[in-house]
Amino acid sequence: MTNAEVVRNMYAALFDGDFVAIYEALDPDIEWAEPDLEFLPYSGLTRGRDQVAEKVFSKIGQTYEKLEFHPDEVYESGEVVTVMGRAFAKGAHHPEESFPFAHIMKLRDGRVYRFDHFVDTHKIARTIAAPAGS
Repeated sequence: MTNAEVVRNMYAALFDGDFVAIYEALDPDIEWAEPDLEFLPYSGLTRGRDQVAEKVFSKIGQTYEKLEFHPDEVYESGEVVTVMGRAFAKGAHHPEESFPFAHIMKLRDGRVYRFDHFVDTHKIARTIAAPAGS
């Protein structure tokens, strides 16, 4: 299986809610980087597959009513796979937002050992911030 296929399978698993398959595609020593935002409960760098499951995956379900990533383009260059697409997010207090994203992943031996998430942080803030005046 190519690195691009591993990554495509991860998005399919995410869409199906199969976090076990995603977890298995991660290197035990993964470095997972999310935007460093004070209001995001899983912001910054998380190290280790177990910590990603605990800090990132579990918090996503608590933060959003809906969070989907739809890849439009997947580029593979050796160990690096770059994905660009459209995300859809809905928090408890706001309408759904749609915004572009880019994910850059590095793989070795069929597992992701580095994940970097790039996204419109203003729109992320609007999906999860408390309504004005609350």
